[in-house]
Amino acid sequence: MKKLIAAFLVGLTAFLLATSLSFAQTADLLEEIFDASPGAAATEEGSLASASAQAEQQLKEKKDQDITDTSGTKKGKLATFLDEHPIGSLSWYNPLQHAIREAVGNGLPANIIVLLLLFPMITSLIAFARHVIGLKGFGVFIPAVLSVAFASTGILTGAVVFIIVLLATTIAKLSVKRLRLPLLPRTAMLLWVVSLLVALTLIASSWFGTASLLTLNIFPILIVMLITENFISTQLFNSQKEALSITFETLLVAVLGAFIINMETIQQFVLLYPELSLIAVAIINILVGRYTGLRLLEKTRFQSIIEEE
Repeated sequence: MKKLIAAFLVGLTAFLLATSLSFAQTADLLEEIFDASPGAAATEEGSLASASAQAEQQLKEKKDQDITDTSGTKKGKLATFLDEHPIGSLSWYNPLQHAIREAVGNGLPANIIVLLLLFPMITSLIAFARHVIGLKGFGVFIPAVLSVAFASTGILTGAVVFIIVLLATTIAKLSVKRLRLPLLPRTAMLLWVVSLLVALTLIASSWFGTASLLTLNIFPILIVMLITENFISTQLFNSQKEALSITFETLLVAVLGAFIINMETIQQFVLLYPELSLIAVAIINILVGRYTGLRLLEKTRFQSIIEEE
């Protein structure tokens, strides 16, 4: 962890040095711009237009793949899937199917319906992972919301943003600790430092043309930053190692949830059979709640004692 923090600080220092040097060279750059020929200016404008068009194309491709974006082509694909799979007349086993199809026909995005149907499935997965397997994490709601955020950003990009926020939180805690502020002002100051570090990271990524970070929406970033307060609160009652373990397991479950959300087969299933999916999730929750044995990780931990008995 110390090496990661040191690397982050070195990168931030390099960014600040580069910024200061750019200010020192501002006069020379302005002079060169004003002395440039009209042809050079036109070429520069063409390059900017080309870069802008490329960024817009990348953003459009990102929206088309994002299930949380109602302006992309994802909702059209799901609506087309419904049209390609008609259902029979209204009966006792398909009232929700008819209601969903009518709502989609009236303009409700199909991907929003899919997310609402998948969210209970993800929370059930998290409950199973904690209650039966024995994984730890920041409750049930936060990993589930993180899953949706990762589905929006992409799993790899979301994990990278998660690690950046985690490192920024650690650095912010070390920086604000000396101020000795009360809880609420300290938390606000921590978020101030985290926001600054994340903003600097995104600015630096624009220099390298990192498309996955440049096309991020603000809401997934804010959702990932929610981990900040939970991570700090966990450190109040647990060691640094325990807090990192809980955070890592939260990340693990969220990544698994995002992987499930992005599977087109599951998206189409819950949209085509919403009643069946909801009933199945309810039954799984009841079965998980009935389980009173040792968690699987606890069995591994106490294997020697179990064998002696």
